Amino acid sequence: MLQERAWIARELHDTVSQTLYAITLGAVRARSLLELNEGIQVQRIIDDVLQLAGAGQTELRAILTDIRSDRLASGGLTAALESLATDARTRSGLDIRLSLAGEPHVSGATKEALVMISREALHNVVKHGAADRVDLVLEAKAGGLVLLITDDGRGFDPASPRPGHFGLQTMRERATAVGGTLGLISAVGHGTQIRVSVPGRVDKDG
Repeated sequence: MLQERAWIARELHDTVSQTLYAITLGAVRARSLLELNEGIQVQRIIDDVLQLAGAGQTELRAILTDIRSDRLASGGLTAALESLATDARTRSGLDIRLSLAGEPHVSGATKEALVMISREALHNVVKHGAADRVDLVLEAKAGGLVLLITDDGRGFDPASPRPGHFGLQTMRERATAVGGTLGLISAVGHGTQIRVSVPGRVDKDG
């Protein structure tokens, strides 16, 4: 419960909180311009504020959906990943391509961790990546499973500090909690790849 509360706090901080702050700044700026009778500039700011308000509502609905839903209720891990991809395609128009092995023999906790890591990774691509395509691959390797999430977006420098962003830390914590590891490859202008390795296996007839 404490872990989920921490996750909710991070999600709200990285999404709705920042959007509301931007709305506040816009409203303050509009009020100042009204005092100067800058009507055209005020109209533009109001349009921006309305767009931000709509984005904030979308972000909050997405978080509430994730809190209330159990993506593993039926169909297992592969179905949950397909559902995530469908949701992201619908909301963002991203070209998301799946290559999924058969349903893996791992614990429910491991499946849940992989779903939540994938969800966070896709969220980051939509919000920060400016990507056109994402490849989501689940495959069996010697000694375990590997989940790869690769995008063709703007990328970033992993060595640069990113204050206020907890997504990568959360994904690493989820992987570690189920005995796995998480690796990151990214560079400015060259996209990003998340690689998660966990113990497990897949049916050969999968």
